[in-house]
Amino acid sequence: MIFKVLSLIGEKLNDNEITWGVGASILLNQFGLVDKPNDIDIFVDIKNIEKANEILKSIGERKEWERTTTYSTKYFYEYIIDEIDVDVMAGFTVNHNHGVFEYIFDHNSISEFKIINEVDIPFTSLEDWYVIYQLIPNRQPKVEMIEKYLLSNGVKKPILLKRALEGCLSVEVRERVKKMLGS
Repeated sequence: MIFKVLSLIGEKLNDNEITWGVGASILLNQFGLVDKPNDIDIFVDIKNIEKANEILKSIGERKEWERTTTYSTKYFYEYIIDEIDVDVMAGFTVNHNHGVFEYIFDHNSISEFKIINEVDIPFTSLEDWYVIYQLIPNRQPKVEMIEKYLLSNGVKKPILLKRALEGCLSVEVRERVKKMLGS
């Protein structure tokens, strides 16, 4: 059911030329790192967020979002579409002990496209999620899964790790990213 909803969303966003990408558990599922994704997490280019919101409200129910201290994301919308939770973000930021990391989402953030139910679905990169998960509390098992995958299969988009190093990261995260880059 989750992939049926994802392809419905994909068809609508693609038809409206919105720059978007899937991340989190569905991304990890596509790389064989988790068996069952629990929801759909989508990043949208900040220029397209209002249009995306209108589209998603037309196919699902928008929920009230409860703010947390972990994030300072500029736009965060939650929807229920065919009983599936869908989180949509633009201007995504993670607050951590050493400051605020602002995730840059643009065309470079898309690592690949996969056809799901005859719809072209853009996926964000494991490289970006390697950084993001290090900054979010209680995501260490996911960080280790991604790290093991990247070490075994290689870093596909080093430019994204280099771009992350330009942001506000803790010393520990910065060193881990540099090590992944081999520097």
